[in-house]
Amino acid sequence: MTALSAATWREVVAEACRAPSVHNVQPTRWRLGDHGRVELLRALDRSLPAADPSGRDVRASVGAAFEGTVLALSRRGMGLSAPELADDAAGPGLARVAVARLIENVSEDPLAAWTVKRRAFRGVFARPTPEIAAALAALASDDVRVVTQPDAIATLAREYDAANAGFLAQPAFEAELYSWLRLVPSHPGWKRDGLTAPCLALSTLEARAGHLLLRPTVFPWLRRAGLTGALMSEARAIRSAAAVILFAPLRAQGAFDVGRRFHRLWLEVTRAGCALCPLSSLADHEPTAREVERRFAIPPERRLTNAFRAGVASAEPASSPRLPVDELIV
Repeated sequence: MTALSAATWREVVAEACRAPSVHNVQPTRWRLGDHGRVELLRALDRSLPAADPSGRDVRASVGAAFEGTVLALSRRGMGLSAPELADDAAGPGLARVAVARLIENVSEDPLAAWTVKRRAFRGVFARPTPEIAAALAALASDDVRVVTQPDAIATLAREYDAANAGFLAQPAFEAELYSWLRLVPSHPGWKRDGLTAPCLALSTLEARAGHLLLRPTVFPWLRRAGLTGALMSEARAIRSAAAVILFAPLRAQGAFDVGRRFHRLWLEVTRAGCALCPLSSLADHEPTAREVERRFAIPPERRLTNAFRAGVASAEPASSPRLPVDELIV
C-alpha cells in the first residue's frame, strides 16, 4: 500500500506550496486520505471577485499547486495518478478541485530541482546576452511564442501599460489589488501572502509612497489629476527584458491543466537562467489580447492566457511569503 509519513507529507506540501498563484493569494489546501488518496482543495475566502470573476485564475493556481505536488513527490520516488477534477463542497469554506492517488517507483522530474529557485523579478533586468536570448528562444513551442525583438517588446510594453491603466481605472479592481499589497512590514500579511514590497522590487521610499498613494480613497484623485501614468508604468522594466513570452494554450484546455503547464513553463525559464514577471493585463484585456494574437499569428484554436517578461535579474529576487504548512494541510 502506498503511504506517506506525516513528516514527509509536510515536506511535500512545503515544496508544493511554492507554486505560483494569482496575486500570491495561495488558495490551495491539501488533504491526504486513506489508501494514498490525495485531494487538492481551494479555500473559498481566497478569491478575486473583481480581477477573476469567473474563478479561472484561482483554479489555474490550484492546477499549478497540483503540478508542484507532483514535482515534490518525484523527488521522493513517488507521483500522482491522473487527477479526477471536481467542484464540490469539501468541508467548511472549502471546495474540492482534484483527487488523485499516490503511486510509487517514479523517476525524479528534471524540473523538480528548480522549484526552490523559481522567482518573480519585477525590477529592471540586467542587459541580456546572446546566450540568454538563445536559451529563451529555445522555449518556443506550440503554446509559447518568444518575442526577442526590441521594437516588438517596446510595443508590448506600451500596450501593457495602457491595458493595466484601464483595469486600475475600475475602483473595485484597484481596491482588490491594494488589499493584496504588502508594502510596509507592519502589514499583518507581510510574512504570509500577497505581493510584498521586496517582491515588487520597491525601495523603502517607493513602498511607503505606494502604501499611501494607492489607497482606494487616494488613487482615484491621482488618476483624475493625470498623475498615475508615471507612478504605475512598467514600460522601462519590460523594455529591459531579454524576451517577452506569450503563453497561448488551446482554448479547449481547462484552467486546471493550464495552471499545471504555466508552472512548468516558469520552471523552464528558471532552468534557462532567468527570472520572469507576469504581464497578465496583456491577456486579460480582451481587445489587447486579440491584437497580440493577430500580430504574433496565434492560431484561432489557441488563446493568449498570460504573458511574461523574462531576463536575468539585476539583483537577487526576493522570495515571496507563504502561509504556514499547518494552515495548508486539512
